[in-house]
Amino acid sequence: MKIWWQSSTPIHRLHDYRTTLTEHLTGVKRPETEIHINGVDDGSMDLHYNAVVAVNSYGPGGVLNKIIQAADQGYDAVAIGCFLDPAMQEARELVPIPVLGLGEASMLTACMYGHKFSGVAFHAKQAQYYDRKAFEYGLSSRHVPFGNLGIDFNQVQTAFASPERMTGTFLGESRRLAAQGAEVILAACATVNAIIRREKIQEVDGALVMDCNAVLLKLTEAMAELAASAGLRASRRLLYQRPDRRALGEWMRIYNFRASPQLKP
Repeated sequence: MKIWWQSSTPIHRLHDYRTTLTEHLTGVKRPETEIHINGVDDGSMDLHYNAVVAVNSYGPGGVLNKIIQAADQGYDAVAIGCFLDPAMQEARELVPIPVLGLGEASMLTACMYGHKFSGVAFHAKQAQYYDRKAFEYGLSSRHVPFGNLGIDFNQVQTAFASPERMTGTFLGESRRLAAQGAEVILAACATVNAIIRREKIQEVDGALVMDCNAVLLKLTEAMAELAASAGLRASRRLLYQRPDRRALGEWMRIYNFRASPQLKP
């Protein structure tokens, strides 16, 4: 089984994050699973701005372009390792393989581990975005509005070397959310999750702190297996109705999408 893990960042520039994530995913994957961790070819780190997320998602060498490459190269499934679920629905429309997003997978799974869930984003704008996503996914009655760490993505990177300040804020926000009724807490960013998991924070005031990255990988493995063994794939009735290959090729030419990945050091 070959899984394409797609970050919304130029992860080749984030050595601490990539190393920590690789070790984590290697530790939870099936022995026969191969994981390719990939990022966008280039992009800003200002991921709390919706405009930056959009450009990183849909530009040449961005998330959607990369997922098309994954399908063309024979990968069995794609895991979008970003809680914003960038280009997830659009990718499901275009490729025949399962595509899972960190936010949707985490929120749906959280509903099986507790009555209400919440999470901690790294920035208030992202927390607001996640609240909208919970509504979009039909989970408003199961979610408590997300908290946040009050930092930007570049500041998150410093926590790999000095995690104390970030983890302290995370614990404080988690306690506040648990007091509001959240039974499952999500570290609502793959990077934040990598640090929280490394620091072994698994419970706060009785609330489960769910390992979102592990959940995404294991669900992606399961969906790839269901596609192979039971033919289970996205419905093509309306939302994920798929264009023919000629139309997709024409779109890639018009929008200057790349047919193969650029090699990154």
